[in-house]
Parts: sequence; structure tokens; C-alpha cells
Amino acid sequence: MNNSRRKRINESISLLEDAQQKLKVVLDEEQDALSSLPDDEEYDDMRDGMDNLISELDDTITSLEEALDTLNGADF
Repeated sequence: MNNSRRKRINESISLLEDAQQKLKVVLDEEQDALSSLPDDEEYDDMRDGMDNLISELDDTITSLEEALDTLNGADF
């Protein structure tokens, strides 16, 4: 692999790490918002939507972590 491609991979790793950090912040904020939501029935639909979003964000963060582990473990 030449230096140009190696450099682009390293730049991509940095971008993925940045995206992962930003998504973790959003996840924390959404979890905080969910925990402060009143337990009233009128918020059930909102709570369900927030639960789904939290789960999807968590899955995405995990996928990014796995991708970063793979890239960081690659011999290039």
C-alpha cells in the first residue's frame, strides 16, 4: 500500500472516531431527556420513540467501534 492510500485510511479513521464521539454525546443527551420525561401516559409514544432512537444510536456506536477496531488492527 502506498503512502497516499495509507494517509486516506488514517484520515478516515479520524473521521470515524470523531463521528463516534459526537454520537456518544447525542446518546447521552437523549438518555438524559428520556429520564427527565414525566411518567404520564400522554408521553408514552414519545418515550417509545426515544427508546428506539437510543437503541439505534447505541447500535451505530457499537458498529463504529467494531469498524475502528478492524481498521486499527489492519496491517497497512
